[in-house]
Amino acid sequence: MTRQSALPSASRQIFLIVGTFAAVGLALGVVSFVAADWARTLFVTAATGSQPTTFGPVFVALSVFQTTITLFFAGPVVGSTLGLLSGSRFADAGTAGLVAATGTLVGFFVMAGAGLAGLSLLSGPGADQIYPLAGAVAPLLLAGAATAVSGGVAGTLGSLFVR
Repeated sequence: MTRQSALPSASRQIFLIVGTFAAVGLALGVVSFVAADWARTLFVTAATGSQPTTFGPVFVALSVFQTTITLFFAGPVVGSTLGLLSGSRFADAGTAGLVAATGTLVGFFVMAGAGLAGLSLLSGPGADQIYPLAGAVAPLLLAGAATAVSGGVAGTLGSLFVR
C-alpha cells in the first residue's frame, strides 16, 4: 500500500456519511409508514365505540408527529457517531470537523427527506389531521443545523483523540 492510498479522501468520507444517513432514512421511512399505517388501521378502520371518528385521526396525527420528532432526534445521534468515526481518519482537526459537518448536514436532509416521504404516503381517510409537510420546514432546518454542529464537533474530537 502506498502512502497516497492510505490518506483519507474528504469527498469519499462525505459520501460515506451521506450514504449511511440515506440508508438510515430509507429504513426509517419504511418503518414510519408501516407504524403509522398500523395505527391508522387499529384506531380508525377497525375502531368502534362512542367516538372513533374523533379519536382515531387525532391518534394517527400524534403518531405521525412523534415519528417526525424521532427522525429529528436521530440526526444528532447518527451524525455524532459518523462524525467521530470519519474524523478519526484525518490528522487535521479542521478538515475532520468540516468533512463531518458537511456530510452530516447533507446526510441529515437526505435521511429526514426519506423519512418524511414515507410519512407523506399516509394521507387519505383517517389521516386528515396529519400536519402538512410544509409545516415541518422550519423545525427541519433547525434540526439540520444542530445535526451539522454535533457531527462537526464529533469529527473534530475524533481527529484529536481517536487513533
